[in-house]
Amino acid sequence: MGANCALPRNSADPMSLAPSLVASSPSPARPPPLVSVGMPTYNAEQTIAASIDCLLQQTVADFELIVSDNASTDGTWDIVQDIARRDPRVIAMRQPRNIGANGNYSAVFQRARAGYFKWASSNDWCASRFLERCLARLEAHPDTVLVAPRTRLFQGDLAHYTDYERDIAFEQPDPVDRFIAVSSKLALNNVLNGVVRTSALARTRLIEHYVGADVVLVGHLALLGKIRLLDEPLFYRRMDRETATQMMSAEALHRHHYPTNTRRALFPAWRKTGGWLHAALDSDLPRRDMLRAVKWSLRQAYWTAPELGRDVVEAIGRTVRR
Repeated sequence: MGANCALPRNSADPMSLAPSLVASSPSPARPPPLVSVGMPTYNAEQTIAASIDCLLQQTVADFELIVSDNASTDGTWDIVQDIARRDPRVIAMRQPRNIGANGNYSAVFQRARAGYFKWASSNDWCASRFLERCLARLEAHPDTVLVAPRTRLFQGDLAHYTDYERDIAFEQPDPVDRFIAVSSKLALNNVLNGVVRTSALARTRLIEHYVGADVVLVGHLALLGKIRLLDEPLFYRRMDRETATQMMSAEALHRHHYPTNTRRALFPAWRKTGGWLHAALDSDLPRRDMLRAVKWSLRQAYWTAPELGRDVVEAIGRTVRR
C-alpha cells in the first residue's frame, strides 16, 4: 500500500482531473502489460465485485486493471482496496472529490501503460474470452483501431438477457464516411467497451464534460482507423435507471456528469458541436477530407440549432438568477 499524497483543499474547477489517492501501484521494474483495463466507478458496491471478478478470469492474464473510485459514499472503495490487496494486477485509486463520470473515464486512461486499452464499467460483465478475441482481431488488422464484441442487455440477473440487435461496425474505406456513420447511426454506444489501440486513443480529447462526448470520441477514432465488430456476444451490459444513462431522469443525468456547480455544465450542445469540429480538425486528414468532415459537423450544428439556442437562454437565465 502506497502512502496517501497530500491533497489540494481548493481548486478553481472542481471538475478538473485532481490528483488521486493511490492505494496500489505497479512495481517500477515491472514491464508494461499487454492490455490496460480502466474501470471508473461510483457507488457500485452491489455490482463491482462481480464486474472485477469476470475480468480477473480472462483467458489473457497479462493485463493491469486500473480502478478509479470517484469519491463513492458507499462501500465501493473498501471492496476495491480489498481486491487490490489480493491481486497485484489491480491498481486502486480514489479521487479526492467527484470529478464527474466523464472525468473519471479519462482519469483511468491517463494511468494506462499498455499498448491496448479497454474501458470496463463496474456494473457490466465480460465473458472470459473478451480480451483474447478482441486482441486477436486487432493484431490481424493493422488498419483497425477498435474492436468490440456483440452485446447482451440484462437487468438484475445476468441469466435473463436479451441480444442487442443494433451493434454496428464502421469499416468503410473512407475515414469521413466512417465519421458520418458514427454520428448518424450509433445508438447505444456499446462499441466503446471494446479494446482500442492506446496510440489512437491518445490522439483524441478522450471523453469531455458534456452529454454525448462518448459518441464524439468514437467518431474521432473512426477518423483514425476502422472499427470492427466481433460476431460473438461477449459483452453483457446492465440496463437499469441506476446504471444506464439512457434510462436516467434529466436530473440524474445532470448529476452524473456535473456533481457540483461548474462552468462546464453550461453550453453542453455548443460543447458537443465543438467536439465534432475538433475531431475533424485534429485527425491529420488530407485537406479535402478534413473539409468534408468539418462541413458535416457544421451541418449537424444547423440541425441542432434549437438546442444551441436553449443553451444560450439557460446561460442567460443562470446569470440573471445570480
